[in-house]
Amino acid sequence: MDYQDIITFIMEIMGTVAFAASGAMVGMEKKMDIFGVCILGVVTAVGGGMILDIVLGIIPPSVFQNSTYALTAVVTSCIVFLVLYYKKGLLEGSRRVTYDRIMLVMDSIGLGIFTVVGVNRMIRMKCSMSKSSPYISRHLYGRNL
Repeated sequence: MDYQDIITFIMEIMGTVAFAASGAMVGMEKKMDIFGVCILGVVTAVGGGMILDIVLGIIPPSVFQNSTYALTAVVTSCIVFLVLYYKKGLLEGSRRVTYDRIMLVMDSIGLGIFTVVGVNRMIRMKCSMSKSSPYISRHLYGRNL
């Protein structure tokens, strides 16, 4: 494993934690139980990477090859559930602004990291989105390339 693989792995874990926290926070906002919060956290954390792997032809997706990502998402979701369950005041009143800012930061971190990781994966596979998948590019960019 070279340095680029290690950096990519660390970034993937950071993005997984950020998106799992974001998904779990939405679940708590909707008053879900711990199972619902964990499912929402895991789907939010690994769903986009799973779709990218399928588009790139990586079967089975890496979330099924390495359970680290799903386990990280479950643990993060459980921690968020426990913190917000015992600190219910964080979702109400003047603390709501802080909650919304934390949600925005988690979404931004996850989106930024997974954008870099996804582009890096496509570059390493020498993949051109417009050549390898014209149907998807047409819908992503709104026109034929």
